[in-house]
Amino acid sequence: MSKKLNVKSCPFCGSTECVPRLMLGSSRFYHILCTNCGTTGPLVEEWDSKKKGVELSVNLWNKRK
Repeated sequence: MSKKLNVKSCPFCGSTECVPRLMLGSSRFYHILCTNCGTTGPLVEEWDSKKKGVELSVNLWNKRK
């Protein structure tokens, strides 16, 4: 069973449809994307593990001010 990610809502539009994504054309850069307004979170570079890349991107997204 996979662990549910707790991703905070978008700081601009308030949408809860924010999902972790692999940057287009990349195999190691992850970020969070708001599917409503297109806002993206900071890029995380992770070579070894997709799971770790997703978790790091969620942590950065959730720690924003």
